[in-house]
Amino acid sequence: MEAGSIGIVAISATVLALIVATFNHFLGPAYDPKEPPVIRPKLPYIGHIIGLMQYGLRYFENLSTKHPLPIFTLQTLGMKVYVVNSPDLIQAVQKHAKALSFNPFVSFMSPRIFGCGKEATALINENIDGNWGYLSETSIGMHAALAPSESLDWMTKTMLDKLMDFVDPLAASKSGTELNLYKWVRTAITVSSTEAMRSGKQALQRKRIAHQLTQSLSCRDFESDFTMILLGVAPSITARKGYQARIRFTNAMDKYFAECGPETGSDLIRARWKSHHDFGGVKYAGAFEIGNLIGVLINATPSFFWMLVHIFSRPDLLAELRAEISGVTDVAPTEETTTTTAQAGTKKKPQQIRRIVVSKLKEHCPLLLSLYQETLRVQTHNTSSRWVIKDTLLADRYLLKAGNVIQMPGYPVHMMPAIYGADAETFKPRRFIKLAASNEGKKDRTAKQHPASFRSFGGGATLCPGRHFATAELCAATAMFVMQFDMQPADGPWKIPDWAHGKLASSVPPPERDVRVRVSRREEDVEWRFGFEGSISKFEVLSG
Repeated sequence: MEAGSIGIVAISATVLALIVATFNHFLGPAYDPKEPPVIRPKLPYIGHIIGLMQYGLRYFENLSTKHPLPIFTLQTLGMKVYVVNSPDLIQAVQKHAKALSFNPFVSFMSPRIFGCGKEATALINENIDGNWGYLSETSIGMHAALAPSESLDWMTKTMLDKLMDFVDPLAASKSGTELNLYKWVRTAITVSSTEAMRSGKQALQRKRIAHQLTQSLSCRDFESDFTMILLGVAPSITARKGYQARIRFTNAMDKYFAECGPETGSDLIRARWKSHHDFGGVKYAGAFEIGNLIGVLINATPSFFWMLVHIFSRPDLLAELRAEISGVTDVAPTEETTTTTAQAGTKKKPQQIRRIVVSKLKEHCPLLLSLYQETLRVQTHNTSSRWVIKDTLLADRYLLKAGNVIQMPGYPVHMMPAIYGADAETFKPRRFIKLAASNEGKKDRTAKQHPASFRSFGGGATLCPGRHFATAELCAATAMFVMQFDMQPADGPWKIPDWAHGKLASSVPPPERDVRVRVSRREEDVEWRFGFEGSISKFEVLSG
């Protein structure tokens, strides 16, 4: 989820840069004893390139598990990759934002992601390392629009209201509904989140569903071909579905801007449009919105899926969550309803309308918030990337030479016993609950946790601006599903699937297979809704 998740795609940038470097050099770069220790591949020079192409994100994780060093060097022909696993060193990297920069990855990968030409690339690159320019202004605008505020409250409310269009049909079924869980989640999150981004308080209502359905299709196809799109080798052929999806998405966004206008969108859309307008990028606005697609949708969908699977596969946890969430519900005024039955016009008893008061979740549902963070901790397989702009002595010990790449995989940090305890590899829903002082007068380890030890939202200059929106929407959506439905696998006991290892676009990868489930309403005479009193967008969660 880091800064629109572009940090994840830098894996492919590294692969491509290493391949290019291989053809530009016959001998590997000289190694300085002050550099981090070298991990040598079985196949000299090109072994690490093959490993990255074969395993993607897992390659850094596998090496870090096999070689539990705070930092090490992967040496190839023409370039080195410094892999950082220590939270102390990750924090040190983040403090050197100018010398160890993410911006070269943006410059390198933008033409491949957006499918734009030299003029658009030049727009992105203008003063890319300074405090003005298209990239800088876009980042500032996004952080402001996605900070906890009345504006973000509105965006979150819009998303949750729209989500009920997908929840209510499940509740209306008397016999229950059988569905593919990930497919349902993907559609519900995609349409609801895009509605929230495109809808401001003065939003036009016309033609929005057509845009959303186009984006939903584009999101699925674009993600499936993301790796080949990033490599940029004849993507119209090697990544045909993703390539066509990008065209459909760009055309849909151009149509939205032309027919609805950015003034009808959220503050996020208006902030991004302002950057397009101020720096002469209006004609690229549709293509550049792919960054929003990656940041808002690709990680939220699998996160919601994994939360539901972890909860409903654990009956005791499900019961505890229902008891906790019950404490933040209230009863709204009821309305009599009629049904079309054999006795037309017969009145049903008034339904009880119960509301989940979203603003109370953050203060009164510590188990729900802990579960959310634990899901991200266990399911996140991202990496934060930096380019070494100039020689830097990291932590007064390790020399990082200019022209090389830094990778900071999150999963090895999340699995560290020194940070998360001896049970770090086990899913523990209560792990992040901040307990009061114990009888010995000591607080739990989470309360004194290292600031760079939770990597799901990235950190430093590329800290995910959408973390507040993601937390609010996912915790509220999960609470609604938990309170309203029972859910069981359609074909036997729960079997939690593995994650899809080849999905480079996602910080939180989707499952390698979907899960067929039966969803049924818990209480026939209770209708569930969200309540929005007070601020709903400020949730306190860890970030690196």
